[in-house]
Amino acid sequence: MKDLYDRSRLRSNRRNFLAVAGGLGSYLTAFSALSSPLFSQARDYGPPAWIPLEKLERRLQELGRRYPDLMNLRTLGKSVEGRSLWVATLTDSSVGDETKEHVLLTTLHSGIERIGPSSLLYLMRWLLSGHPMAREMLRKQRIVCLPIVNPDGYVSGSFHNKNDLDPYSSWTLEGPMEPEKNPEAMAVKRIMDELQPEVHGDMHGSILDFHGSIHADTSAAYSNVSLRPYHHEIMRLMNEAALEEGYPADWLEEDSERIFWGPELDPIRDKVWKGRPRAYAAIYCYNRYHSIVTANENAWERSALLRYRRLLQIGNEVWPGEYFPGYPTRVIMGNDLHRLTAYGVTAAQRRKSRVELWNKTRQITFGFDWPETEGMILCFCATSLTAVQKWLGDATLSDMAQRIKSHPGFRSKEILRLAKLHPGEDGKRPAAFLTEGGGAKYYGMDQGPDSLDAGEVSPIEHGLCIRLRIPYHKAELLDLRLNGHPVGRSESDGYVSWVARGFFNVQVNVSPERTKKDDFFLVTCEYDPRERRTQGTATWEGK
Repeated sequence: MKDLYDRSRLRSNRRNFLAVAGGLGSYLTAFSALSSPLFSQARDYGPPAWIPLEKLERRLQELGRRYPDLMNLRTLGKSVEGRSLWVATLTDSSVGDETKEHVLLTTLHSGIERIGPSSLLYLMRWLLSGHPMAREMLRKQRIVCLPIVNPDGYVSGSFHNKNDLDPYSSWTLEGPMEPEKNPEAMAVKRIMDELQPEVHGDMHGSILDFHGSIHADTSAAYSNVSLRPYHHEIMRLMNEAALEEGYPADWLEEDSERIFWGPELDPIRDKVWKGRPRAYAAIYCYNRYHSIVTANENAWERSALLRYRRLLQIGNEVWPGEYFPGYPTRVIMGNDLHRLTAYGVTAAQRRKSRVELWNKTRQITFGFDWPETEGMILCFCATSLTAVQKWLGDATLSDMAQRIKSHPGFRSKEILRLAKLHPGEDGKRPAAFLTEGGGAKYYGMDQGPDSLDAGEVSPIEHGLCIRLRIPYHKAELLDLRLNGHPVGRSESDGYVSWVARGFFNVQVNVSPERTKKDDFFLVTCEYDPRERRTQGTATWEGK
């Protein structure tokens, strides 16, 4: 198998370099114009550039009438002052929702950052234009837009509603503050809960008090360091798309050359990035649904279109490291080589699994053999603390191997054989499971709760996947078992394999039928790396 990631990245970098190099002449020309008489004269910047609310609403309604098969427009209620809260769903209604990724686009600071609504309408118009790329996006995605979240603030020029609550920041992890006084934020929450989106993008930027007002373009938030996609590469791709037409970007903490703040770094708060982790609206969406979140600043509708068009393209692509196309929101646990991920062949199946696993992490424990060993892997997932206590024991391989001999669903012979082959079993070093989650012991430190109430633990209804990432891209799979039973190829109840980012990935798909009745899953894998890499003394002695 080929790893196409590095090659595609090279093509992208080359394309961006040529775009910048090709535009260098025009930039130099513009620079020389600064000394011309035109720039020494007073300039009339004209009246406010923002579009009146009534005109925005008319344009929104016109789009709905013109494209009834692609856009559904409705209201979610009224603002504090009685203005309509609009929501538009853009998708190809001839294609079922089972295969579609879900996207939520909002303008949470539409009160005063008035370029947000006009940017989102500009993007919506392009999505409905019939462009081949847009048609394909609407076939494979359901894109829900809240273009004017705070209409009262839009008219008055305020971040807040009349009750002095900001639909952007007046939130907790559980939802909007003072919900009865914050109907605008409650409308956003309602859509988040209905959609459970893979992505939530929020448009910010210029106030548009006059023509020619400039605001830094970004693909992340200044005030809140949590409002960044957990895949930082997404920000880079969005910014590169805008740069291809000459729109620059501020890289925030990177351009300021600052590290992020934390409680232990508070004594040097003046030397770290000004943003702080805060529980804004988008963080509710991440907390509940593991959504990718981003809040971008923009000065021009066109630059916002270019950035968000690139973001929406990701939903139709196979992300480097993933097997199925769609947004990369599937990893639930794992902080070394291996991962617990959402289950499903379709987008809807993966969404159900992702949301369930994400909200049951306190009852799930995930781990793999340590020290990690070339040629073999033992990786487990326990979906209840009872299973951890009963089958994992003291978290050593030898204790686990002996315990599962009494498990009625296991073939323990092959597991015992592999456990004995592990170099940690020679008595010279510990052989244990490196674990995380509800019942984890990580380097001897307890992580997560020791117990949960009976009502907090329930079977996994929508399946799970155990993804092994073998750090040898030429590896050959020799033997793969789930609970001691051989595993065949299947996207729904077996394994799939692929190469990406230098890893040979092997993903065991554990079906909902299995997870509903069992709570302990052990994957054993033997492989041939098909190459030998030197370490330590062998490297220095030239062996």
